[in-house]
Amino acid sequence: MPTPELTASSLPELVEIDNVAEIGTKYPLNKVTEWHAEKFYERYKLPIEKDVGWDQAAMAGAAIEMMKTLGKSTVTRDSDIDLNLNTWILGITVGVPFFAGAILGLILTDPATRILRFGRRGAICLAGIFSFVSVIGSASVNKWHHLLGFRILLGAGMAGKASIVPILLSETSPKNVRGFLLVFWQLFVAFGLAAGSVANMSVYQLNIGSSWRYMFIAAFIPALLLLSLILFSPESPRWLLKESGASERRPTHDPLRRSLVQDAFKSLLDLRGESVPVLAAGELFLMHKRLIDEQNRLWEALAHSTSSATKGASRLSDPLTEVVKHINWWQRVSLMLFRSGATRRAHMAAAAVMISQQLCGINLIAFLSDVFFRYSFFHGQDETTPHQNVQLLGASLGLMLLNCLATIPALFIIDRSNGRRRVLNWSFPCMAASLLASALVLRAPEQSLGRPTVSAIVGHYVFLAMFVVAYSVGEGPAAFVISAEVFPLVNRELGMSLAVYWNFMGAGLLAVISPWLLSVLGQFWLLMLFAALNMVAWFFCVWLIPNTGNEDLEAVYDRLSIDTDYMFFFTFRTSFRNLTKVVDFCAHFGRKTWKESGWGDPIEDPVTEFEKSQSRIRSNQSDEGSIVDSNESRNIERS
Repeated sequence: MPTPELTASSLPELVEIDNVAEIGTKYPLNKVTEWHAEKFYERYKLPIEKDVGWDQAAMAGAAIEMMKTLGKSTVTRDSDIDLNLNTWILGITVGVPFFAGAILGLILTDPATRILRFGRRGAICLAGIFSFVSVIGSASVNKWHHLLGFRILLGAGMAGKASIVPILLSETSPKNVRGFLLVFWQLFVAFGLAAGSVANMSVYQLNIGSSWRYMFIAAFIPALLLLSLILFSPESPRWLLKESGASERRPTHDPLRRSLVQDAFKSLLDLRGESVPVLAAGELFLMHKRLIDEQNRLWEALAHSTSSATKGASRLSDPLTEVVKHINWWQRVSLMLFRSGATRRAHMAAAAVMISQQLCGINLIAFLSDVFFRYSFFHGQDETTPHQNVQLLGASLGLMLLNCLATIPALFIIDRSNGRRRVLNWSFPCMAASLLASALVLRAPEQSLGRPTVSAIVGHYVFLAMFVVAYSVGEGPAAFVISAEVFPLVNRELGMSLAVYWNFMGAGLLAVISPWLLSVLGQFWLLMLFAALNMVAWFFCVWLIPNTGNEDLEAVYDRLSIDTDYMFFFTFRTSFRNLTKVVDFCAHFGRKTWKESGWGDPIEDPVTEFEKSQSRIRSNQSDEGSIVDSNESRNIERS
């Protein structure tokens, strides 16, 4: 009997089907198309990321004139940067959206999607409203504390988008293009930075004193696009399916549950395309079963129950009648922070990659590019001319355009086997080397006027451009890809909001202390500091981030079952073997291949090595038990 094709015309039949499993039985799973997912992304999600990047670019350009107009000028006639109260105020103005976003995002993201039942789309729409109001208000203020209030609203909007959009993408993307689509988050953040920088240059000479107002108001364009297009975006089918049973158990014929299941089905049809024979109901049933399996594992972790009886009960639970039960906020927090296991390691992996994004130093350029280049190009000259300010804006624009273009190669690397860790392993050493070289160039002999030579300025800028390329290919796109996929579905909103908390808190601290660091350390030692921090960040990422590529989301979660302490020593073993590869290869040239070279025993992937380690421990414990039993037998015989 041929399988019925599932299209929009099949929806009336589903009114009579009250169980998710019945839908999956009636309409089995078929291969889904990826083209529609990409089309959906390009149509609806591009303005979201561009909005985030443009907001940051507006502040970077507005810092030139804004503080003067608001009576908080940081300029002096000295050749060095003057560290005074207004310098700290500049840092707070740049950093307060990130502090506000870190706290408000952590508090509001989960309730907005869960308690208020806004869903993914509703939470993004709410974040877009905050962003729209903030840019309009920031452009119209005449006092600094009014600007600070609107910057706090901007932080709430930025955090909402950063927390929810990657989740929505990971939940709606096929596994083999999930990384590809998530990289678009970073690509269009970079595009927004570049577009904002173009707008900054375009409006600067219209009215130099009020140019910062035009820079802020221009950011309403992507915010308006976001609010217009998100209304037509499909809701996440996983969220709808989870909500269909997330409260107290409903009766089988409950209208709300049936409505949510049907909405999830319609969403899948929109995502996969109605013109193709996509059997979305089968995929819907697999999503439901996956949620049940993850729920059982989380309950086991909460109860510290690992007995075979409990596991057997989990396996035997009937997915045809089981519903997703609610795990409250505190229980989910305890899984991430206080209970050992895969969920806690997922949080550690997300925190490592998010904090590393701030340790690498990219936001030193993104937030304060004009102040930073003023010190490089004009040796800290505060009273720069309008022509010099245009040069600073042009230098910033060049790096932002390069950031956007250099993100494109990551689209084709990120989904390969071990693609996430691979780009990180190349990114951090290259960023460290680039910052080191850009710092050393500043040590070149200066001109008689006490300014760097033209060749030193060009070399410094070229090495910073190389730094931006290394970031854009690796750490930039990988941060949100990894954070969006390591958490279990039941805990993903809270997990992602906590990951964004670490990222935004680091960005805020960096924005506040950067002017102080620049004045105390000078540009040379500041660049040297961040070159060293890149190596620290590299170690933490190698230690805590699992090997992931184009696996299913549940396969990523399985890789997090490895003990963190074991991974710490495994990282040292792997690093030592890799560092000795060249010496061993040269010493045994012709007798060993490059893959076989390196001191110590050959090392397999972490999961295999961990399983071998656990097997050896169990074997030793068994041998010790046998020895004890043998000794007891001898003692009995003697007595």
